[in-house]
Amino acid sequence: MKKIILIIILVIAAILRLYEISSFPAGLNADEAALGYNAYSLFLTGRDEHGHILPVNLESFGDFKPAGYSYLLVPIVKVFGLTEFSVRLPSALFGVLAVFLVYLLVKKLITDNCALITATALTLSPWHLHFSRGAWEVNVSTTLLLLAVVFFLKWLKNKKVSLLLTVTVTLTLSMYFYQSTRVIAP
Repeated sequence: MKKIILIIILVIAAILRLYEISSFPAGLNADEAALGYNAYSLFLTGRDEHGHILPVNLESFGDFKPAGYSYLLVPIVKVFGLTEFSVRLPSALFGVLAVFLVYLLVKKLITDNCALITATALTLSPWHLHFSRGAWEVNVSTTLLLLAVVFFLKWLKNKKVSLLLTVTVTLTLSMYFYQSTRVIAP
């Protein structure tokens, strides 16, 4: 029964994050457009909008941001084209994954029932919906941090090197998506 409830929660999370993501919110904001255009440019030329070859950081409106989200977008833009849908899709999918990871994390630390309640709360959280429905790098970064914590807890019980390597790779990847993760992940 708990598996069925979890599946229902994940389906609701997916619907809330994916339904009409091209239209709501209306239009791409400047950061979303920059991420999409940089992905498109990287796909076509291997350079960002300023001509830098395979950059680690993207110059954007007078500041620099990690380039991870644009690299994540490259295959999606190739398949779906440069659209609102393609630019927002990774964030929405990572938002659904975050709901599942929160469930796993709370299940490991507390109980199944608390895990279901927490997953439901994140599914319906206005904050999380906002960051899942737009191309926000912080959403991907947060989900990668959750994934690292889940694997770290597995490593604490089973000291396999592969689990610790997964934690390390996931934490490292998270730093290529959002600036503050460069402080949190290490």
